[in-house]
Parts: sequence; structure tokens; C-alpha cells
Amino acid sequence: GRFEGTAPWVETQTTGETAASGAADGVSSIDQIAVVAKRAPAFNDAEACELAKHATVAQLRVGLSKRFFAPIPKPDAAPAAPSTPSHHLASGFNDDGEFYIHGTANAADGAIIDRALSEAKDALFQAGHTDATWLDALLEVCRRSAGTVSSPSRRDNYKVVFHVDSDGAWVHHGPVIPPSLFEEMTCDGQVQPLWYSDGLPINIGRQRHIVPLRTRIVVENRDRICRHPSCAASRGLQVHHLVHWIRGGVTDTHNLCCLCPKHHRAHHRGEFTIEGNANDPNGLTFRGAHHQIIHPCGKPEPPRRTPPPTLTTPYVHPSGETLHTLWLNFSQPPPDAVRAPPTSSAP
Repeated sequence: GRFEGTAPWVETQTTGETAASGAADGVSSIDQIAVVAKRAPAFNDAEACELAKHATVAQLRVGLSKRFFAPIPKPDAAPAAPSTPSHHLASGFNDDGEFYIHGTANAADGAIIDRALSEAKDALFQAGHTDATWLDALLEVCRRSAGTVSSPSRRDNYKVVFHVDSDGAWVHHGPVIPPSLFEEMTCDGQVQPLWYSDGLPINIGRQRHIVPLRTRIVVENRDRICRHPSCAASRGLQVHHLVHWIRGGVTDTHNLCCLCPKHHRAHHRGEFTIEGNANDPNGLTFRGAHHQIIHPCGKPEPPRRTPPPTLTTPYVHPSGETLHTLWLNFSQPPPDAVRAPPTSSAP
């Protein structure tokens, strides 16, 4: 409805006195004034409120979002120095060991970022990750960028490094990581041993893949998709050790299976367990957190098309609806179709 009377609080919400007076005069609603206060600068308050008299709230939102308001120069004022836009991006690890990212960008750069994230999220959806989040999309964009680096020395400079010893693991120049995340990251990747003597490093061994390339190719060609019963993701698969190599698990095909990043993280968080022989197509058993077996999602059974029983009297539904006999099978004919056997007459 319309706003009538004085509204002291409206003056604090708007960008000038014109908006407050427009609301007080009853020519603008509070919803319209709220849009003006949010989207129009103070020096264009009067112009925006004049537009509000002839537009709905939805029209104001669209119109003001597409309109650029040039500032009104003050008379006899020296030209202001060009201001530096406050576009920035900040990221790092907080005290809890979690990574944070925050920033702002102009409309053009923001549109590029938004489109890139939307494309990555859609690509994950098309690959089977139907519940991919925007964080998954950002990780997909980062993986693509890292995968395009062709220079070996440059790849080494920007490689993600984890330090591991008997006490735990931590990110290079970063926080300690929990055991579940450590096991997930070291299912597949590269390790480089560092030899110590009397507490001092003396030699750095050669890097080697935890899962050799030839073994990875065999496992990926065997599985093709995530082995979780409810998943059909085929993009960004990770090779998982059923028994982790730290616990003595071998890097052979029967102990390796492909999992999508979502189910790989969920497994190491303890949401389900995996056991069995990965070389057998039906050899893996997935159990939930309460030890219940997770069964695969089967295909729906097609309807049986057995011919319906022949009735002497047509069946009529009580409400008059159409009966599709190909969808139903009656064990007995309807009661009204059962007739008493004819009595034989004496000769």
C-alpha cells in the first residue's frame, strides 16, 4: 500500500531528503523507497524518486540496476583525482586450519568469473556430479588451470606439497591436516622421501608416483566410472586404495578402485566403507555408517504385458475412470463378472 504521514526511520534508510519527502507525501511506497535507497547514489536521489512515481518496484529494480548515474560536479571545485577501484582478492588459512577466500571485482571481471564457474559446474553435472556445488566448480577451474602448465619447472614451483612424518602431516607453509584428509590426498599422487640422520636431513630421494602410470591406466580403463553404487560420475576420478598403503596395502589393481572426489572424501570421513576385490565387477561391498549394505540403483522393471482375462461382462470402474488393462493383472475377475453356472434342465 501507500505510505502516508511522516516516517522518521525512512530518512535514515534513504540517501537524501527527497526520498523521505516522497514517502511522506504518499506518492511512493516504502518498497519503492527501499529500492531507490539501495541502488541510487545520494546525488541522484531526486531523479530516482521522480522515476519511482511512475514505476513499479520490479521496474525500479531493473531500471536502476541498468542505469549509470554520473556524479554532479560541485561549482568552483577542483577536479577530483581519479580514485583507485576497491577491487581485491584475499585468501589464506585461518587459525582453525581452514582456507578462506574473499574478494570483490568490477562488473566485467565478475561476469567472466561467473561464467567460468557456471561452465565448470555444468561440466561436472554433465559428468555425473549432479549435486556439485560452487566450491566444486571453483576447484574444477583451478584443476584445469594447473593441468595446462607445460613447463616441468613451473609445475614444480606450484605443486601442492604435504609433509608427512610419524606424528602427522601438514601443508607446506600451511596448517596441520586431519588424518582423514591426509589419507584421501595420499591415496594417489607423488611421494619424495627425505632421509634423516641424527635429526638432520641428509638426502632427498627421487619422486615417484604412489600409483604408477601403467597401473592407473589399467584401473581407469577397468572402472570407467565411480565405483560407488549410487554414482555414475566419469570426470575427475581419483584412484583409491581399499587398504591404504601406510597400513600395508599394496598398489595392485585388486586393491585400487576409482572414486569421484565427492565419494572419495565421504569415504575417508567415515560415511561408508569399502571392502572386497576391485578386479571383480561385483566384488566390492559398500556399507553405510550403520553397516548397512548400499545396494546399486537398479533399472525399473518394464511392465508385464500379459493379456488380461477374458470377461463376459465389461468391467466398469466405480468412478467411471478408464481402465488400462495392460497395466494391471487381475487374479480373479471382478465380482459383477462372475456368473452362476447355467443350470441344466431335465430332458
